[in-house]
Amino acid sequence: MSFQPVVPFGGFAGWRFLERTMERQQDAFNESPAVQRDLDYFAEKIGDVKTADDLVGDYRLLKVALGAFGLQDDIGSKFFIKKVLSEGTTAEDAFATKLSDKSYERLAEAFSFLSADAAAARTDQTTFARDLSLEIEGDGYLPVRLDSGETGYTRNAALERGAGGRLVTSDGHAVRPEIVIDETIASVSVSARGAVYGAYQPGGPQFLLGEIELATFSDATALQEAPAEGLAGLLTGRPSGVFLETGDSGPAVLGSAGSLGFGKLVQTELAAAETAFDTGAVMAAYRTRSFELAVGEQDGDMRLALNLDRELQDLAARDLSDEAQWFGVMGSNPLREVFDTAFGMPDAFAALDLDRQLETYRERADSFFGDSSVAQFSDPDKREELVRLFLARSEANALGGGMTGAQTALTLLGG
Repeated sequence: MSFQPVVPFGGFAGWRFLERTMERQQDAFNESPAVQRDLDYFAEKIGDVKTADDLVGDYRLLKVALGAFGLQDDIGSKFFIKKVLSEGTTAEDAFATKLSDKSYERLAEAFSFLSADAAAARTDQTTFARDLSLEIEGDGYLPVRLDSGETGYTRNAALERGAGGRLVTSDGHAVRPEIVIDETIASVSVSARGAVYGAYQPGGPQFLLGEIELATFSDATALQEAPAEGLAGLLTGRPSGVFLETGDSGPAVLGSAGSLGFGKLVQTELAAAETAFDTGAVMAAYRTRSFELAVGEQDGDMRLALNLDRELQDLAARDLSDEAQWFGVMGSNPLREVFDTAFGMPDAFAALDLDRQLETYRERADSFFGDSSVAQFSDPDKREELVRLFLARSEANALGGGMTGAQTALTLLGG
């Protein structure tokens, strides 16, 4: 039988009881079989997910993914969630960034490896473009072969398997010294020091295919840009992005990536997004949100108070303008409900112009707490005052009456 949180009474007294027993209750809840089954399945299967379709098509995985961000009620809205995930957050017109509830944006950020842009960075086993999507972090240029046979130097380290298996840049220049990825190779990887490894099967034993070298110069600013090559380069007139050494630049000094005086090779953001997914953070968020949900089944106000204590602390600590923080409050349905209740806002308040709402929130915050900013709620004592006021007003509303100014003052003073 699953553990059910205990909330013996409502109001601020119930909140204080919950605070005192929180750690023990949450530990017991986290150990319940139902929660463990959900998380064990997620940990086992999430590595197989490559697309938004994969995630929304698996009810049990989607349950944890949405639950971690308080979006469990959207589990039946598969098309909607797929659109949120597929468009990601990097584009200005991304769907998730347009939604007032920023929980969707946080979901898309956490699962960024499922976005269309990340999917485009993945490719079939013939080019290995995702595994070889690199950039040079620090000093150094990649030596490449030009059509003329000369050696050029470029900062473009986005590589792939080209004709004949040769390792080439995304604009077609073969890397020097030459590295060949045989057609029998099933997977490749590159170390920060430029060692290129291959394996005959994914996850199998790896062997060295070659080493990517970097070049530095005594004066890299004196390098001369090579003429654009090929018909496309001539027609577009775009810079080639490849440079030639000059007398002033000095000759190229070659060395291993990551060694003294040379930068290192790292995956680009899109390529790294898949491996950077934080499974543990999503699982921890699911535990927290599931506990809050279980508390809410006993007392809805307590769930809102728990969410406020967590979410408002995070929002208040962010490096955002005060205006952006208040819009963050307005964009979170649970936070808005707490503030609207605590400040005695009428139901029609949410229909007002956003600038008018912002002005009113600031006025009320200053009136009740002596400070108009959201940042004040990074202080746990201020959050406690807000919770106290919210619970007192919620109880008064449930009894069919409001609170007078004197009652509000007494509540904030602990009376």
